Amino acid sequence: MAWDFTCPDTLATSHLNRAVTGPGEVANEAEQRKVEKYADLTTRYQFISIAIETLGPVGAEANSFFQELGRRIVAVTAEPRSMTFLWQRLSVAVQRGNASCIAGTEQLKDDETLYF
Repeated sequence: MAWDFTCPDTLATSHLNRAVTGPGEVANEAEQRKVEKYADLTTRYQFISIAIETLGPVGAEANSFFQELGRRIVAVTAEPRSMTFLWQRLSVAVQRGNASCIAGTEQLKDDETLYF
């Protein structure tokens, strides 16, 4: 299996026309672009395109993949909350990425520090 993860910025000017059509539309479009980019891999690998927008919506292919992954984790661990834990970890990862992006645009004074 090969996968490619992307986190498109929901509020980027280039995505606004798509974002207003519904939640996850920017992620779905990003997933489709990755599928087209790596089309030659599908003869040798199972390719999964994973997109999660900066504001949280997940692309259809990513959602399907995480549902299956979560189901398998639950089956192996016998922990029924495993699916919830997986979604929480993904959410925190996206939030940390967003915080890093915001922090990278801030002009800090010499004595200031940002904490996450």
